[in-house]
Amino acid sequence: MSHVQTADTLGAGRFQFGIEPGVMGAAVLGGDDNNPTAGGYVPHFDMALRYGVAERVDLGVRVGSSLAELQTKFLLTEPGDPVKAISLAPSISGASIGSGTNSEGESASTSYLNVSAPLLVGFKTKGGSELVLGPRVMWTRIAGNVGNDGAALNILSVGASVGYALRVTEGFRLMPEVGLSFPVVGHASATNSDSEAIAGFNGGFAQFKLGFLFGAGRPIRRNTDAIPSDYVEETDRRQGRADDGESTPERGSSDIDY
Repeated sequence: MSHVQTADTLGAGRFQFGIEPGVMGAAVLGGDDNNPTAGGYVPHFDMALRYGVAERVDLGVRVGSSLAELQTKFLLTEPGDPVKAISLAPSISGASIGSGTNSEGESASTSYLNVSAPLLVGFKTKGGSELVLGPRVMWTRIAGNVGNDGAALNILSVGASVGYALRVTEGFRLMPEVGLSFPVVGHASATNSDSEAIAGFNGGFAQFKLGFLFGAGRPIRRNTDAIPSDYVEETDRRQGRADDGESTPERGSSDIDY
């Protein structure tokens, strides 16, 4: 549900390691005494490792409460843009567990698969921090079988997340993030029975995570578009005189000062 990473990519050849403790909750809204509102929450913990395979592409893995997850990220905006970053970050997670055999010797298993397609939109600060918004679509499949009999549930959900990657040092960011997910439509099927569409879930999921992100990302690039060219040229001339050993004149009323 939460990606706990910036919208910007790391940059080619850079690593990032993340520790992501948090909590995940679910709620079902009831409409009357026969269907009361119910909810609960559980601790959530993941660890992630990401690598910049190119300036615009990151690959990563995450394990923990999210099971085993493969992460990707494709930057759509210009690398190093000092103001914003927009990227697609599809991921796939899941696991398959065999639960032995029953009294008749039939094998049983359960599987879970989740595919998420978020669009990450990041707004950068001059200090290198980033506010990240993440609308997303998710598809989840839960299946189980005993011998030749099986059942499966497919759910399509929509959700969003908001997080803030605070740049504490060059190699460390602290990122709190909140995510929400709401099932929209589902499809249930079972052996020897008709499939059935499901709608009206009247509930959803919420998640809070606090990411500890280790590793130097892309260097900070200040926005120089607003700096007048004559100021840049004057600065270059002063630097050139200093490098040649000439004294730099005192700034007077004719000097440019922004």
